[in-house]
Amino acid sequence: MYIKTQGIVLKQISFKDSDKILTLFCRENGKINAIAKGAKKTKSPFIGITQMFCYSEFVLYKGRNFYHINQGEVLNSFYSLREDLYKLAYGSYILETVEYGITEGESNERIFLLVLKTLKTLSLMERDFLKLLLAFQLKFMSFIGYKPELKICVICNNSQLDEIKFNIAGGGVVCSKCKHLGDEKIDKSIISAIDALLYAKLDTLESIVIPNHILKDIQTIVTKYTLNHLDRKTFKSLDFIKAIPK
Repeated sequence: MYIKTQGIVLKQISFKDSDKILTLFCRENGKINAIAKGAKKTKSPFIGITQMFCYSEFVLYKGRNFYHINQGEVLNSFYSLREDLYKLAYGSYILETVEYGITEGESNERIFLLVLKTLKTLSLMERDFLKLLLAFQLKFMSFIGYKPELKICVICNNSQLDEIKFNIAGGGVVCSKCKHLGDEKIDKSIISAIDALLYAKLDTLESIVIPNHILKDIQTIVTKYTLNHLDRKTFKSLDFIKAIPK
């Protein structure tokens, strides 16, 4: 039985001499593994649709171990993400976050549209990549059930937030009475910036001005928060970003 679905290539690996195995995030089918026979051959019709980041419409059929790609049509190649080192690094981080953050075979159109919008926005940007990445991570983590708590203490529910810290495992702020259970220092300017990134539309991020030192503080918190809740020590793409000359 053939199925038609839109999908984004999260990862590709070589298989045998000329095939590729793709990890796809599909609009209707969620995260799946699919094999593209002969995709490494120079005249293969699958060359375009098997590139990382590529958003395509696929015709698939279910095999014993994998879906098999029967045909496909590129809807947006996001070519610029593979041509710019910084966009490649941040785009790879986005895809790796999605790969480890969603369950295989479970569709989630809200997340699918978020990923698609983020890749489109990144492909058009010339700067502020970190701001976009943080906005994406905060939205993504919220959509999978880990929305950060910014208004009350996650330990005692106290709403009086004066001397504040962020508890990584608890996923939110802690008050002065519970600060010994906090992991990262945080203040109201950081909370306000996180809140702005969490709710802002991605194509309006240019209008949100956040000082670089606050972005760096947010990056520390959000990175640890993401890795903790996705049960990862690091991401390869995160190490890639750290290695890029600033």
